[in-house]
Amino acid sequence: MKELIYERPGNLDVIKVRDAKEAEAAPGEVTVKAEFGSVNHVDIWGRKDYPWHKFPRRFGSDLSGTVEDPGKFSDFKKGDRVVLYPIKFCGNCERCLSGNENSCLSRELFGDHTQGFFAQMINVPERNVIRLPDNVSLEYAAALPVAYTTAWHGLVNRAGLKPGTSVLIMGGSGGAGVAALQISRAFGARVFTTTSQHWKSERLIKLGAEAVFEINEKLPENVKKSSNGGVDIVFDTLGSTTIPLGIRSLKRGGKLISIAMTTGYEFTFNLRDIYSNNVDIIGAYLGTRGDLYEVIRAVSSGAIKPVIDSLFPFDEVARAQEKMENRAHFGKILLKF
Repeated sequence: MKELIYERPGNLDVIKVRDAKEAEAAPGEVTVKAEFGSVNHVDIWGRKDYPWHKFPRRFGSDLSGTVEDPGKFSDFKKGDRVVLYPIKFCGNCERCLSGNENSCLSRELFGDHTQGFFAQMINVPERNVIRLPDNVSLEYAAALPVAYTTAWHGLVNRAGLKPGTSVLIMGGSGGAGVAALQISRAFGARVFTTTSQHWKSERLIKLGAEAVFEINEKLPENVKKSSNGGVDIVFDTLGSTTIPLGIRSLKRGGKLISIAMTTGYEFTFNLRDIYSNNVDIIGAYLGTRGDLYEVIRAVSSGAIKPVIDSLFPFDEVARAQEKMENRAHFGKILLKF
């Protein structure tokens, strides 16, 4: 079989398609035949020389496929259509036992902290395998585990999204930004979002955004004019360059959800904007298995239709990552195995 690895830290040239032997599944593991994967910014960060990154390393955190070998005493059967939950968790700590696997005391993200999913055949702990409803395609399923599950966790579980809530999305046209827009609209929220590219603005409006803004120093003023004094939730997918602007775009009692550090991870802000306005700053690291299940239900019901930008053969993943780095995509970029 073939697998996708990062040979060493670096640029796109470190991506290699490597022949590998199919490993025997350990007890409690299910063997899954890959069908579709999707590209995330965490894949790009995975090429960086961070202390926790080991090289060479198989990458990839989003994968859907079919069960090839369910193993003994499994609830799955060969041919079941499945999607994989991307966090490796212990299942025994207080966080896991309370249903918060994304806060497991020993959590690891497949593809970043440990070997990833991008191989034609992969062995996965059974608890990371989720069966799909018949009406959820493998293509749509591959788009869900990182982007849509993170958006659901941050907006619904952490920020308490409900009908009539006003939401500002920082970085509206990427996978997580589009997911946040669709989830917010499905809940009956008012949505404002951002982009610097005109062609993306038109698509964001068609998806239900009330207004689309450019990111600059006038953003908080423009948001407050359009939202009657500020928004209830800021969903930030970008990082250091936008979080201070997001804080100033909130109404009193508002919540800022931070999910990424694409533009950097250090910033300064005025503490008065926090305590005097009773603002909450909340981090959201992916989501729980329950969040992924709820997203799948939303897709199955027709409440959400994942936005697919493009599809690449898996061995052209370098082109797919390059498209993401160039910000030439809208929604999710998929890989076909």
